Amino acid sequence: MLGVVASACSVTPSAASANGQDISTARLNADLRTLQQTPAGNCLLQLEDPTFSLQAIRGTGGPGTYSVNYAKAVLGIQLEMVLAGQLADSFGIRVTPSQLATARTDLESLLTGQISSLVQQAQAQGTVSYCAVGNGTSLPGAQLLAGLPAPLRDQEIHNQAVNEALLARGADLSSRAVSAYYRKNLAQFTAACVSVIVTPSQATAQQLVGQLNGGAPFASVAKASSIDAQTAANGGSIGCTFTLAAVEQSLQQDSITVGSPLVPVQDPSTGEWVIYEVTAETVVPLSQARPAVLRQMLETSANVKRVDAELAAFARHADVFVDPRYGTWTESGIVAPRPPPARFVSGVLTGGSGTLGG
Repeated sequence: MLGVVASACSVTPSAASANGQDISTARLNADLRTLQQTPAGNCLLQLEDPTFSLQAIRGTGGPGTYSVNYAKAVLGIQLEMVLAGQLADSFGIRVTPSQLATARTDLESLLTGQISSLVQQAQAQGTVSYCAVGNGTSLPGAQLLAGLPAPLRDQEIHNQAVNEALLARGADLSSRAVSAYYRKNLAQFTAACVSVIVTPSQATAQQLVGQLNGGAPFASVAKASSIDAQTAANGGSIGCTFTLAAVEQSLQQDSITVGSPLVPVQDPSTGEWVIYEVTAETVVPLSQARPAVLRQMLETSANVKRVDAELAAFARHADVFVDPRYGTWTESGIVAPRPPPARFVSGVLTGGSGTLGG
């Protein structure tokens, strides 16, 4: 199916609409181009779908065309944003400039974490991440947003603000509730400094643990015995950018004692045995941790499920139109259009091209 790019003088139907609010074909095409042609757009797409590749979104109709599945996915995201905004309107929610500023900061932080995980996963699998910069490090969330055209960036920030407002609507965010959550989840707000000693075998690791338990300084043992030259030069230190909760979860520990080496674990990718130790920890006071506490309280599983259910119910009763070129609207979202029936022409099986004009 070959899409047609309308001239400036022609009147084209909307790509989609929800309750009379249009998503223009021009807006859809602009987002399709941005996501395909900019590094920040490529990264954003891969965050939505880790299997994303440029080859999968290119249409077969030549330059400026896109696969039907790609156009359907982007239009589906745009429709979800419109419906979320309308749901917020139905509750009398109005996004303020202050909420937009908070949403931008939150979104930058959220993107930074998602990008870091994606890049680490790609490196472990030996694949390419579109979210890695030239030296292989993760693209910061702020840099991703800055790399998007203003309309798309503003759209992403506004959608974050709407989502946060919907989540806050049904959550207890009183000072008492915030303090209770903070105390119950203190490990989430405790910064941990972590050091490692990398060894070639379990036997060597156990021997070094014996030295550490006998009083040998971790940094000295790391410098003398770790086979990882980079961390050994720093006395085994890998930084203080972790939360204690993240360390406990990653190493499958119920609790960790500062200054005591943990039982060695094997790195499945290298076969090496690693000794970890939390060398120091700092509890972030509630006065500083409050924004992070609020964000975590908003994003609890129960709260997210509540908003998802509200949005699904709203969408079921919404008047939604989708241009047939992009698919058909159902309760589960946009379903891609079926290609024309295959047919034989001079002994060759042919069918639809699955391409839309950009």
